[in-house]
Amino acid sequence: MSWVLRASVIGAFLEAPTYILNMQVILDDAGAPCIDDTKGFEHGYMLLSDKLLTDETGWKLEKRLIPRLVFEPGTEPGLASKVDIVDWDSWYRWRNLPKESPAALLMHYPLTVYQLLVNVLHVTGPKRNSAASRQALHVHYIGAEVELNMLPLFSELALLLPYTDIKMTLFVVAVHSLVKTAKKNSIAVKAKQNQPVYTYTSPTSCGASTLSIFLYGDHEDWHPQHPFIRYIHNKPDAVVGLNAGLTNYPAWQSVILYCHMYNESFAVTEYAEQSAEQQRDSFPLIINHFLPQARLNCHGSEINNLTRSREYPVAFNPFQCPGQRGIGQTRLPSVPNGFTIRVVGDDQQEVVRSVSAGVPGPASGLNELLQKSALLSL
Repeated sequence: MSWVLRASVIGAFLEAPTYILNMQVILDDAGAPCIDDTKGFEHGYMLLSDKLLTDETGWKLEKRLIPRLVFEPGTEPGLASKVDIVDWDSWYRWRNLPKESPAALLMHYPLTVYQLLVNVLHVTGPKRNSAASRQALHVHYIGAEVELNMLPLFSELALLLPYTDIKMTLFVVAVHSLVKTAKKNSIAVKAKQNQPVYTYTSPTSCGASTLSIFLYGDHEDWHPQHPFIRYIHNKPDAVVGLNAGLTNYPAWQSVILYCHMYNESFAVTEYAEQSAEQQRDSFPLIINHFLPQARLNCHGSEINNLTRSREYPVAFNPFQCPGQRGIGQTRLPSVPNGFTIRVVGDDQQEVVRSVSAGVPGPASGLNELLQKSALLSL
């Protein structure tokens, strides 16, 4: 059994070779790139070896087409705080890449995380920090799978966020499986020793930011009952998930509820705008379903946070993957990391509505969404 990876390149992007990091790519009879046999394939299998891919071995492109991480003197990108990187055009200019480079077909992963942290959750920014005042930023990345094949690409965050020390911890099934099978001297075994499996430091001229990526292998899920999650030193500044499908996987419900109860900044992406809107409308139903149990077991402040009136903005992601997904049954726009959803974040219009009994009930805005969500199933 084989599957074919096709990239539809739009706008100013030209047709270019399609590739997958860490996978053996061949051409099918029609000349399309494909993986001949995925039986037994495990995302992140390169982490079971003792070395990661370099710019050249990972991209397998001409040097001029590669968003390099190791720079010759004078070739570094400018300090990100001095430019506005808001979409693919501005990123390509900043990285001095021609539009024929297919880099966006993979770089949408780190650039989308950047979008979530900076423009959706507002927990950091390229102009926020300085050499005299650095920021330590801890991100919990839930649902990582294909991303395990391309960890070095997330070094882009260190280039985009000057004077920032980023710790990113990856969670869920593929990560757990990878750590569980890690052997001595492999990269992945570092996770068992609470060491980062990948590190990067940006050039001094770019702010000397650092990135450290950790794998959480103790459990298959991110759950508030796990001691790691509850330990104060592991408290994240942001929780993110890409192409999450919040209503498709039951494990997301505990993440949604916990982040509401403790005001943990949480944002995700979805393929389609309609899916994002449907998920947004399901949040009040999830909360309302949990409320009877919460009133018995949770503190008033936690219930207060859970039921306060919130906005859940859905927005177009300017760093979405170029090209429509190959789904025959729909003609609606559907692309990887197409739209962002802020689930919990800094909302100037959030209003806490108190109840004379001392325990807050659902706010009026919540009731309105509950009515819209009546037909949704958990």
